[in-house]
Amino acid sequence: MTGFSGGKFFTLVLLLSAIGGGVFWQFSSEAPNGREAEVRYKTYRVTRGDFRIEVKANGLVKPIHRIEIKSKASGEIVRLPVEEGRFVKQGDLIARLDQKDEQSAVALAEADLVIAKAEQQQAELMFNRRNVLFEKNIISEEEREQTSLQLAVAKGKVIRARTALDRAKDRLSDSVVRAPIDGVILQKYVEKGQIISSGVSNVSGGTPIVDLAAMRTVYIEAGIDEIDIGKVAVGQSAIVVAEAYPELRFSGKVIRIAPEAKVEQNVTLFDVIIEVANTDHKLKSGMNTHIQITTLEKKNVLLAPVIALQALETDASDRNTRTVLFKEGEQFIPRTVTVGLSDFKQAEVLSGLKEADTLGVVMTSRLKKDNERLEKRIKRSRSFGGAKKK
Repeated sequence: MTGFSGGKFFTLVLLLSAIGGGVFWQFSSEAPNGREAEVRYKTYRVTRGDFRIEVKANGLVKPIHRIEIKSKASGEIVRLPVEEGRFVKQGDLIARLDQKDEQSAVALAEADLVIAKAEQQQAELMFNRRNVLFEKNIISEEEREQTSLQLAVAKGKVIRARTALDRAKDRLSDSVVRAPIDGVILQKYVEKGQIISSGVSNVSGGTPIVDLAAMRTVYIEAGIDEIDIGKVAVGQSAIVVAEAYPELRFSGKVIRIAPEAKVEQNVTLFDVIIEVANTDHKLKSGMNTHIQITTLEKKNVLLAPVIALQALETDASDRNTRTVLFKEGEQFIPRTVTVGLSDFKQAEVLSGLKEADTLGVVMTSRLKKDNERLEKRIKRSRSFGGAKKK
């Protein structure tokens, strides 16, 4: 036995009633007295301007030169005149260690050098005297050679003493840490009074004092989707907007594109580096930014909204030929136009239109769309009426 169940039949009746009522209301309201309702258009103007295709992404501010500064010497910090965020110039004092031991070492090395020089002078006098006596055949050649050896030893002591003094002075200099470049203190790791280890002689690599970065020019590191990366090239211009300064626009250019992708949350991205001038130091390391890379730009071209361009019904594969509803007087008539570059909003008009022409787009009533959706629901409900054969 076949047929609708009671509940399904009632549902279908309601849907049919809704469609009937909606269609009746539509035609009675849009076409009173049996006349066809007037078609309504939304109008758009053909304009002249610059056409751009942009790739958008989010990025992070990165310093170009970030240096972790350590001391070559070990000891207690007695001066640390820097704080995070402070700008320093090359040669400015970063930290000074306790120099008592190094100063004592320099003093001892200087004393050793004085003694060594005196011994060398005495050995030279002795050698000259023995050389005169040898020429007069008063002493043997063996005795003269002995004084020559003593002079060589004295000269060696002077060289060793001078080398020891240079090393002591270097250690004294190493206890003073200065900025190697102009930059901003990004992070400070130690405080005054703390004992630190040498970054040269210590196996662990020594104690970091501060991180210093040059920030007059910064990098913006952005991940570009693999769909768009083919449009991006080194040298293209970019606009950077930091979330901290939404009203400001920073200009930059693409300087590097990663050769290998990375995957984040199942999305394949390529790192793109954009160089941006930061002379006023507003951009700070780690700031979030939004970037727009101009991948293509044409100036002073005719532009029409994409919504007003329709593909040819006879050849949908022809991407450059479109039809529009062109306003002529009080009527809208079809016209064929040729377009070039386009995005989701605008298209370049190559022929068929001129600046200030008016185009129309037929406005579809909301009720009609609702009825179409309702009809689709009715068609899907047909599967409810078939009887199941046993």
